[in-house]
Amino acid sequence: MLAVAKLPESRTYNRLECITFRKTAEKFGGLSNMAGGYLLNVNGVKILTSEALYQACRFPHLPEVQRLIIAERSPMTAKMKSKPYRDNSRVDWDIVRTKVMRWCLQVKLVQNWEKFSELLLETGDLPIVEDSRKDDFWGAKPEDEEILTGANVLGRLLMQVREQIKTGEITSETIVKPLPIQNFLLYGQEISSVSANSEYHLDNYRDLLDFNKINNQPDSEVVLPDTPMLESDFNGKNIINSHVSAEPIESEHQKYDASQIMMPYIIGSLKTERTDKELVELFENTDLKIMRKWLDRAVELGKVRKLSKPVRYIAESQLTLIN
Repeated sequence: MLAVAKLPESRTYNRLECITFRKTAEKFGGLSNMAGGYLLNVNGVKILTSEALYQACRFPHLPEVQRLIIAERSPMTAKMKSKPYRDNSRVDWDIVRTKVMRWCLQVKLVQNWEKFSELLLETGDLPIVEDSRKDDFWGAKPEDEEILTGANVLGRLLMQVREQIKTGEITSETIVKPLPIQNFLLYGQEISSVSANSEYHLDNYRDLLDFNKINNQPDSEVVLPDTPMLESDFNGKNIINSHVSAEPIESEHQKYDASQIMMPYIIGSLKTERTDKELVELFENTDLKIMRKWLDRAVELGKVRKLSKPVRYIAESQLTLIN
């Protein structure tokens, strides 16, 4: 039997006793998923806002839709880009969306530690509420000039993350692991753990490098979790029981950086000479600095030759054939 999403209870907030946010230009506007200036990097893909990342997570089975969303520079446009496809969201979306949002916030935090942690801590111990005219699920709607009513799920998740900062459960060195849900994918690849320095920590490195397996694997049956979509109590110990702390610490041999993941694809694309910018275009949405880092590593390992005047790259195996 499929699990049914349990809707969180509605709550009432006094605006004068809360930290509220609506527009990104406001003092606490950075708490919004629409806020710019919080660059994310997941699986080597540059993502401009947590809103774009969240919306992309709706469509693990539709990588082209994910690309359309992430390619948008405006977070609102990215959100709107998802609307025509929402009837084809992952089948368990209503069950997992709160967990996905929490994960997005944790990624936003560790990859923008100084800026986002300071903003969250500046809210003190006050309730955080998204002031929304339309959405009383993620936010709360104004009843009058003082009272806001709604589930305020985003605000409550932000309070969870704030508590994790205070207790030291999340730090600038924290590795945010992927959610333990089926088909947690970006561009057809399993989403890897992420950290502030864009390292990737893989539970199954060999499977990820098996490009054919990733791209030809038939869709798995989706098993819906039977846990409630949101904890009923956001205080005390329940805050600590979030995904990051629940996972065991990985041993050193399980850790790989992103260059190891991308190496086979980069080498395979260098059968002919290419510049770093051409490779960035080939691997859509990859940051130029990250691509150069990967190429430097490939050159260091003797897998790729760096040519000059102009600077370009070619696989060492191709040079052997040419010679």
